[in-house]
Amino acid sequence: MKSHHQVALSLLTLCISQQLYAQTDVNASTADAVENAAINDVPSTTLDTITVTARAKTGTALAQKISEMPAVTQVIGEEDIQAQATGNRTTGDILAQLIPSLGASSGSTSNYGTTMRGRPVQYLLNGVPLSGSRSLSRELNSIDPAQLERVEVLSGATSIYGSGAAGGLINLVTKSAAGAGFTGQTRLGIDSSREFESDSLGYHVGQSLGYGGERVYGRLDVDYENKGGKFDSRGDRIGTDVNQTDQQDTESLSVNANLGMDIDDSQSVNLAVTYYNDEQDTDYGPDYGNNLGVLLLGTPPSLKAIDGAHIDKQPSTTKKTVNLNYNNDDVFGSNLSVTGYYRDEQGRFYPSGKDVRAQAREVLMENGADKDTAKKLAGGAIYIMQSEADIEVMGLRAAMQTETELADKPVLLSYGTDFERENSEQTYHGQDFNQFITSNGLISKANGMSYNSGPDTTIDKIGAFVNSDIDITDKWHASAGVRYQKLKSKTDTFTPYYEQLLEEYFDGSSTDYQAGDVAKGKTDHDKTLFNLGSSYQLTPNDQIFANFSQGFTTADIQRALRDVRAGFVVNSDNVQPIAINNYDLGWQGKRGDTSARVTGFYNTSDKTVRFTNDYTVEVVDTDERVYGVEGSLTQDISDNWQVGGSVAYTRGQYKKDGDWLELDAVRLTPLKGTAFAQYNFDEGSNIRLQALAIGGDDRAFKDQQNDPDASAQPVTGYMTLDILGQVKMPVGRVGYGVYNVLNKDYQTVYHQTTFSDLNRLPATGTTYGLSYTVDY
Repeated sequence: MKSHHQVALSLLTLCISQQLYAQTDVNASTADAVENAAINDVPSTTLDTITVTARAKTGTALAQKISEMPAVTQVIGEEDIQAQATGNRTTGDILAQLIPSLGASSGSTSNYGTTMRGRPVQYLLNGVPLSGSRSLSRELNSIDPAQLERVEVLSGATSIYGSGAAGGLINLVTKSAAGAGFTGQTRLGIDSSREFESDSLGYHVGQSLGYGGERVYGRLDVDYENKGGKFDSRGDRIGTDVNQTDQQDTESLSVNANLGMDIDDSQSVNLAVTYYNDEQDTDYGPDYGNNLGVLLLGTPPSLKAIDGAHIDKQPSTTKKTVNLNYNNDDVFGSNLSVTGYYRDEQGRFYPSGKDVRAQAREVLMENGADKDTAKKLAGGAIYIMQSEADIEVMGLRAAMQTETELADKPVLLSYGTDFERENSEQTYHGQDFNQFITSNGLISKANGMSYNSGPDTTIDKIGAFVNSDIDITDKWHASAGVRYQKLKSKTDTFTPYYEQLLEEYFDGSSTDYQAGDVAKGKTDHDKTLFNLGSSYQLTPNDQIFANFSQGFTTADIQRALRDVRAGFVVNSDNVQPIAINNYDLGWQGKRGDTSARVTGFYNTSDKTVRFTNDYTVEVVDTDERVYGVEGSLTQDISDNWQVGGSVAYTRGQYKKDGDWLELDAVRLTPLKGTAFAQYNFDEGSNIRLQALAIGGDDRAFKDQQNDPDASAQPVTGYMTLDILGQVKMPVGRVGYGVYNVLNKDYQTVYHQTTFSDLNRLPATGTTYGLSYTVDY
């Protein structure tokens, strides 16, 4: 076959290629090359050059020694992803097990509160941003794990890929055709709860077809999954997540299509398209207690799942992404990459109550009512609404890489520009309250009313960057760069839903209330950001690295404006961006069959974003600091046995009235550790025992008793054990998984710390998964 020097760069490639020298080698199996480049389970030292082929297509083509990169970088290969995916495991479950610094999975549809180093994560799919200024926190609910070729992780704030990556980058890269001729794969799977309840049974069917020719290649993956109900450690069905929705009784369809062509020896084009849709169809709803006591009176909920629910429009998620890349590695001796992308996302949530009794009491007292009378008259100011959101993103990125020399030292220059436009809108749809109350919350049907859930918002992101990499000596590598980032937003005139509901509530009464508007507004911010890093090879087996990088992001503007009242002014002074300074210092090494890595980090910002105790979002103009350490270790005991683990400790504070108060577990993942032991049989089968542990923490809860707007909750620690493995068959392979083997009774961090008591749902008990895969 022909050989030529080519790296199919998306802009995320440049995120990492600030430290990289492109070195490619086209061979018969792209997938094998990338898989061999992957790091198993946890970051480890890789002292050999990583080979990336011309058909790496999208994402971060790590075409350099990972060990030279002055940042915590991890690549999770297809084999490790699929080993974790047997059963109804979500992408969030898998990544929480394999990425040390990533927060634990929520156990719901949402990855809300899943942070890295106490900061939000920028998720991407084939280089297309899944995270935007408006986030539905469903980024990890975007693709079937069976369609992932690898996952690339860059920890710590970075501006190289634009705004949003305050805590790091996680890029989900889908599979593309590899090898010559036609290839295919068939996937079948089933899963069940510990009690093998019929309601818990789920199944998965998937099919892949690929073709690799001399110049043209393509692949199509289609996966359908039907998930059953979830049951806790006592065998009881878990109640409905009315805040962020869950995945019980959900059907999903995931499609990944990829088509590429080598125009000539220097030029190539690649088109990657994904489609994902899931929709719930459940007969179970939450237990609101007698006469809706949980909703109306604050009665403690039973958290039981109640049969007989009828939801007019059940929760759903739909996502479409398109990524078109053109690459030319011979433009005046440089490599040119141009990427255009598009993402469209719709999300529907579970119907839930909106309590405006406090606002109604204020209106009544302003009109002369005394406190007791106002409380009595405002008692009915509760509405049932269902939220739907629509987000559309399009962008264009162009970048060049030029190899040159400085003082006889090899230098790689990376430079380019990018533009992104994001349009978002969200609407509350009113539900028939009479049907809702007579059914005790089980029947929800639209009543034809709609309300603004924040303004329609347009956000433009414009950036330009330049970065240089230089090998100062054979052992000493350095990288430095600068990025200019501009953020502009426009919001339409809107009527806050509080205003709409109050006008509706007082309509026809003796109290006259006229809903007010928030006028259209705009913001305009820019910032110049810097990064500087270096790594040094102390010995052939030891390396130290240090890195400074800056991140730049904004609060979720549409969400932050949802709860404002009439007359609020949207301008650059009232909607401020957040800049983060991030510092890393670490070591990695290899001693015989032992590999280890330890990194300390510290990051700061002059603002903090949080939910208050009444679920409104506020950006507080105060100092914030986050610090911690993360480490990993793997040991090959023999040719067959391997053990390892990781630990991540994160702590942070924000300043209030001159005192440092602890950040809560919505922002910071409590102490997290993982461990595994794996035995690989000679014929290709394996078995693995793994653990995930979360430490308990109540410091933020105690600290924030002095902060009346705080919503911190204590965290109770827990540990789960899983057994999983692969069995090689005469034809194909069987995968199996037993999750939460000890049937531990616990709540995820998300269910312990977010929203109200109705969200204190238990986690799943023991679950079983079985799969069969055939390649041909």
